[in-house]
Amino acid sequence: MGLVPRPAEPGVPRPAEPGVPRTAHAIAAALAPGREGPFLEELLAAQAGDEQLAVMDRWHLRAVADTRRTDADRARAAALRTGERAGVRPLDAVLAALGGAR
Repeated sequence: MGLVPRPAEPGVPRPAEPGVPRTAHAIAAALAPGREGPFLEELLAAQAGDEQLAVMDRWHLRAVADTRRTDADRARAAALRTGERAGVRPLDAVLAALGGAR
């Protein structure tokens, strides 16, 4: 009952959606270090209009995810990436193997 959101009634403004605004500056600022450059390069390379909007949508999701990561998430991801946990293959090696299988 309370789990199903009610549609907005006409004339009643919806509350602002929390998170990262869908602007190039906000997305770039919210991205994890090292991701801002690739985002801006991809955005500048895209044609104005739908192609740029698609780039913004794709990177907006990454920016939202980056802002919600905790220090524990970062430590876990770093351990997976380097293979520092016993019996865990480094994520980079797995991704490289998958990329070579195409």
